[in-house]
Amino acid sequence: MKFYTTKEISCILGLSIKTVQKLVRERQLPAFRVGGRYLVSEDTLKEYISARKV
Repeated sequence: MKFYTTKEISCILGLSIKTVQKLVRERQLPAFRVGGRYLVSEDTLKEYISARKV
């Protein structure tokens, strides 16, 4: 399973890193913390993208 950092997600979604961090903080984009980084699974990111398209 692949995991993405907030920086990678910002590039994929075309959002700023701060916006992605806000989505994570507000639990709109579920993530978990490893060390000082938040990581989002590939499946979670796909679900988030699908939900945005509706």
